[in-house]
Amino acid sequence: MEWKNLLRLGAAALALAAPLGVSAADKYPAHPVKVVVPFPAGGQGIDFVARTLAQRMQAISGQAVVVENRPGGGTVIGTGAVAKAPADGYTVLMMANSFTVNPSLQSNLPYDSEKDFSPVALLTITPHVLVARKDLAASNLKELLELAKKNPGTVTYASIGNGTSPHLAGEMLKKLANVNLVHVPHKGTPLALTSLMGGHVDVLFGNLPDVLPYLEDGRLKALAISAPKRHASLPNVPTMEEQGFAEFESNSWYGMLAPAQVPDDTIQQLNKLVVSILQEPEVRASFDTRGLDVIASRPAEFKDWLRKETDKYAQVIKESGARID
Repeated sequence: MEWKNLLRLGAAALALAAPLGVSAADKYPAHPVKVVVPFPAGGQGIDFVARTLAQRMQAISGQAVVVENRPGGGTVIGTGAVAKAPADGYTVLMMANSFTVNPSLQSNLPYDSEKDFSPVALLTITPHVLVARKDLAASNLKELLELAKKNPGTVTYASIGNGTSPHLAGEMLKKLANVNLVHVPHKGTPLALTSLMGGHVDVLFGNLPDVLPYLEDGRLKALAISAPKRHASLPNVPTMEEQGFAEFESNSWYGMLAPAQVPDDTIQQLNKLVVSILQEPEVRASFDTRGLDVIASRPAEFKDWLRKETDKYAQVIKESGARID
C-alpha cells in the first residue's frame, strides 16, 4: 500500500471512529496493562508513542498502564515474551518494521509472526531522513554518492541494529546507486546518533522524530528525506525522488499487537481506545511536531499491512543480500 493511500486510510478511520465513552459496556481494561517495547528506552519515536498512549490509556481507564522496555536479539526477546503472554489483552506489544523484517532474516524465531499475534492497530508512520555528520564533505545525496564512488569501502553508514529498517534502507541505497557503503550496526538509536555526532560514522537513515532536534541545532545535516513529498518540519530538504531515486521508499511505522487468541471483543475495545486517543488534538499536535503521521487503522487493515510489509521486506532482503551478521 502506498504511503499516500495509507494516510487516506488513516483519515477515514479517524473520521468514522466514535468518541470513546466510559460506560459499563466498556469493560476493557479492568486491571493493569503492560505495554512491551522491544527497543531501548528513550531516544526513539516508538518509545515516545508507547509512553504517550500508555499515559492516556491510564488516565481514561483508571487502570495502571506500564511501559516495559525489553530490547535485545533484534527485537526478538521482547516480541517473543508477548507471544507467550496470556491471551487476555493485558500484555500488548508496540512494534515497528523489524516485526516484518525478522521472518526473512532469522530462520529460528521463537514465534510465528503471523500465527502468534493479533493485530490491534497501525498507529503512526514517519519518514526516514538521510543525515550526515556535520563535517562530512557532502551536502546532498549526489555528493555523498560521488564521495562513496571515489573512495569505495570508506564511507560508513550507521544503523540502529541489524535487520532494522534503517539497516535495510542503507542496503537499498547501496544496490540502487551501485556504491560500496560499509554498515556499522549499533544497539539502538541513542548509540547510533552518538556515534554519528562523534564522527565515528558518516551517515545514518534516521527516523524523523529522532534526528530532528540535532538537525535543528546544527549537530547533524540532512541530505535527503524518504517521503512522498517534502516534510513541513524540513521544507528545505529534498526527497529521494527529487534526487533521482523515485523507487526508493523507506520509513518506520509503529503498531500495536496482542498475543494470538485474545478475544475479538477485547481487540476491538483496545482498538477503539487507542484510536480515540489518537483523535485527541493535543496528542495529534505532539505527534505532528515530531514528524509522526497518525494512521490509526482498524485491526483488519493492520493485518493486511503486516502481510504486505513482510512480503516487501522479503524481496528487499533477497535482492540486497542483507545479513544480520
